[in-house]
Amino acid sequence: MPFNIQGFKENLNSYGYLDNNSFDVIIKTPNILQNKVLNNQGTDSDIQRIAKNLKLRVEQVRAPGINLMTSQIQRYGIGSVQNMPINAQFQDINMTLLMDHYGEIWQYWYNWLNLIFGFNGLESANGPTSNSFPNYQAEYKDNYSTVMQIIVYDHFGNSIQKINLYEAFPVAMREMPLSWGDGSLMRLNLSISYTSYALVGSSVQPQPAPQPQRPFRSIRNTTTIRPGVN
Repeated sequence: MPFNIQGFKENLNSYGYLDNNSFDVIIKTPNILQNKVLNNQGTDSDIQRIAKNLKLRVEQVRAPGINLMTSQIQRYGIGSVQNMPINAQFQDINMTLLMDHYGEIWQYWYNWLNLIFGFNGLESANGPTSNSFPNYQAEYKDNYSTVMQIIVYDHFGNSIQKINLYEAFPVAMREMPLSWGDGSLMRLNLSISYTSYALVGSSVQPQPAPQPQRPFRSIRNTTTIRPGVN
């Protein structure tokens, strides 16, 4: 059957479409960064303020997907095999942020990663501080993980889809190229891991049973005429 361009137009007019450039990413500050300040070259910056700025700096993000892990099973014990699901696997997502002038976003994620696993000690603006050796210890997951939410909007700014990533935390901060001959904006590329995700408000439910219809009754004239009294 040839492609029906008119049917395609009617479908777009009836059901519309979504753009991939209307979204928000909301990152709840993890417990390990709550009630903290970021010391940036001797100047204290409120962590909560930096966290609010992240919403305006996320330039690109990938919505999460899911893979069903399968195992090849011989249907009759011998012969041909078929894939049977045995588990679900959630892949890390990538996120790109536009850097700020003071490097606070860069330092925010660096310190978050360092608090998850102590790969580095403390260093002041004048050099390493006392007891600045890394401890190489991992923090409890409840302290460093958080909930991240991706919100997709339509053309009118209405929230169409909310995606919650549970127990999310950064696992990688990519290197950033610096070049005298480039002059482009600096961007921070991250990989985010999470335990599970959900499309908020989306579920499949049994179809409601049809309501029984009332039997039809015709309305008749029930007025009786009595004979007159002589």
